[in-house]
Amino acid sequence: MSVDVAALYDEEGFSIRAVAEEIGSCYSTARRQLIAAGVELRPSGGRPLEADPVAERLAALYRAGQFGRGLSIRAIQERTGYGYAFIRTRLHAAGVELRDKHGRPRKAVA
Repeated sequence: MSVDVAALYDEEGFSIRAVAEEIGSCYSTARRQLIAAGVELRPSGGRPLEADPVAERLAALYRAGQFGRGLSIRAIQERTGYGYAFIRTRLHAAGVELRDKHGRPRKAVA
């Protein structure tokens, strides 16, 4: 049985990992087959994450906690049970400017 890897990737929207799983091979083999089929690979990193109600709620906790400084990501993690990376990603999606480890706004990078 021959599987059309190009159709899985382009038309079905599968990731390279999902294509590999579907055809029963490893990531590098699936990637080679996609390139051999002439498929233009999407940039890595997936689709940009959009703010959702969870992201907005996490942003509200981060922005306005006790004394108007907001909770730290670790404090939000303890309160909500979400993982650190999940919270940080959602804060970025909500457009939140993160603070440094001392609670100060981060300096702009030139």
